[in-house]
Amino acid sequence: MFLQFLRGEVDNVMAGVGQQQQITSQVMDQLKSYVPKVQSAWIGGDFDAFAEDVATILVPAMMDLIAAIGGVNTNLSQATGIVDQADQKCQSMANQLGDLFGGI
Repeated sequence: MFLQFLRGEVDNVMAGVGQQQQITSQVMDQLKSYVPKVQSAWIGGDFDAFAEDVATILVPAMMDLIAAIGGVNTNLSQATGIVDQADQKCQSMANQLGDLFGGI
């Protein structure tokens, strides 16, 4: 495998991206859990607007961020597959060339 030396680094990056996605999901869960906590202590009439903003602006934005982070790993997986295929093809061509030279 000609490009095998990169595999460990790509795997490390993908693991780090996965961790970031999990952390972002946990942050979103915490933010959603604040709404009922704030409601119980809220004095004034704007709580409904706050809860609506969390539900319609903040949560969808966080979900988009989580999806974008997940897209990084999807793209890295696809790129890794392409590199694997290219590596296999190069190895096959090098073997064929070696067989050709060996037959001379």
